[in-house]
This record gives sequence, C-alpha cells and structure tokens, in this order.
Amino acid sequence: MWLNHYLLIRHTPNGRKYPFLDCWGLVIEFYRRELGIELDDYTDFSIKDGYEKESERGGFMEVSGSEAEKGDVIAFFRHGQIFHVAVYLGRGEMLHTGLNRHARVEKIKSMQFVESRFYRYRDISLTACPEPQNCPC
Repeated sequence: MWLNHYLLIRHTPNGRKYPFLDCWGLVIEFYRRELGIELDDYTDFSIKDGYEKESERGGFMEVSGSEAEKGDVIAFFRHGQIFHVAVYLGRGEMLHTGLNRHARVEKIKSMQFVESRFYRYRDISLTACPEPQNCPC
C-alpha cells in the first residue's frame, strides 16, 4: 500500500533524505513520489521559509476547506505564524510528522487551538500521477 512508504518516516529536524524528514520534507517526498512534482527543499531554512518561498513564486494557492482535495497541503498557524504543514488525505484526515514521532495519519481536528488553511499546488492534477487508478489523490 502506498501509505506504508510514509509511515516509515522518522521525524528529523530539517530532514530531507528519506526516511529522515521533517514536515516540509514529507510534503516534498509526497509531491515527488505521488504526483511527480519537484518542490524546492530549502534545506537551510525552516518550514516557514520553505512554505513562504513556494507561495511567493506562485507554487501554492489558498483554497477553502470545503474545496480541499486529497493532496492539498494544510498549513497550521499559531498567532499568525506558520509552524507546521501536512498533506490532506480527505475525510478530515492528514498525513504528517512531528517532533520525536514517526509519520502518521490523524484527524485534522487533533491540532487544537491553531488555525488551519488549505493550499493547492498550481500544477496539481491526477494526470501527474503515473498510475491514476492507484494514486492517493
């Protein structure tokens, strides 16, 4: 199953080499492996910097929660500052990794007391998936 690949990920601060990834590294891995989209890794930057740089170059556009689709990125904000990202899996679930934990699937609402926003990559489509019938998106 495609999901097993991601559940082996061990959270590693600034990690960019599978299976040692941080939350932005997981998004990069998902987009590369599942959608054939190469995102910049911004290895020397925090998730905040990587996410903001992708947004600045027009990589992501915000969509409403009701329009969210599998494969969209969820950005979590506290006091107006982004601190975490995850991949939306549909049905209110996300794939993410966090400090001292393996990647996991959890309900979005498990992230309490934070604001969440959904973003879609400008080039995302099922046609990017090599095997659309098996694509998680």
